[in-house]
Amino acid sequence: MAERSKGIGVAAGTAIGAAVAALALVLGLSVSNRPSTRAVAPEATQTPAPDASAFRAAGFDDDNHAPAAQPATPGAPPDSATAISPDGSSVSFSDDSLSFNAAIPPGPPDDPVLAYLRQDSAGYLAKLKANARTAADDAKRNGHSAIPWEISIKWRYTAKAGDFVSLAGSSSEYTGGAHPMTFFDAHIANAKTGAQLKFADMLQQQGSPAITIAVCEALKAAKQARIGSQTIMEEPIVCAGGSANIKADQAKIVLAPSNLPDRFGGLYVHYEAYAVGPYAEGSYSLTVQQELFLQDLKPEFKPLFGGEAPVLEN
Repeated sequence: MAERSKGIGVAAGTAIGAAVAALALVLGLSVSNRPSTRAVAPEATQTPAPDASAFRAAGFDDDNHAPAAQPATPGAPPDSATAISPDGSSVSFSDDSLSFNAAIPPGPPDDPVLAYLRQDSAGYLAKLKANARTAADDAKRNGHSAIPWEISIKWRYTAKAGDFVSLAGSSSEYTGGAHPMTFFDAHIANAKTGAQLKFADMLQQQGSPAITIAVCEALKAAKQARIGSQTIMEEPIVCAGGSANIKADQAKIVLAPSNLPDRFGGLYVHYEAYAVGPYAEGSYSLTVQQELFLQDLKPEFKPLFGGEAPVLEN
């Protein structure tokens, strides 16, 4: 993703007061930290529908409130048919029903963060292999040509501060529908122990009106620039209250880098296609600067944030 060097100022204004009623939405902005708790992939003949069910990602977790998984055991053996590259930077598999590749940042075999991602990728592959084979066999039984599934996942570090690292995952997945789908995931962990946490765990209370408004205003600006209208499915964007429609529970958050060393500059908030617009509109990647929510952080996390985050280009 391309980045611009100048941050976007998001004016909360008096709308923050109105957002107090929307604290529950902010809970949905917590990081999805358990990619292994994944939905079953759609059958090869299924076409994703343009509604909320369409982006319960086949590849990435949609359970934002699941308890954190324990760190993976370094060197844990993968599925016997799964190929892990010698440097541990990829997990791959290919047969007539499925082509799978997960790219993972290179690093030591005993790195607990990377070991978790390798193990998680192998676990997801095991699910996909079974479902892809079933879909292929069903198609052949019905006299149709089997459509091979194609899954390509890439994980990358976004930032590091203190003992904590943040990684962003993107997945392009084609399972025989009308078109491929792109999904996002996030992983925040202690680099030394591998212990995971959600961004919500960094907040003093369960919810931040400032973040709700910041995300909403950033989405409005991105929508205005892309489609010339601040709407979701032709309805005006509403930030807070009972009619709020910014789909906060479907956002994936990673920690953003900073122009200061050893600091997080803010948040990157990713919306998949269909979440806040039709498929043709694509996905949105938003930037929230740390100064907008710094006071909402727990005291032990405040020193990890500072400076300005590069702004993601939509």
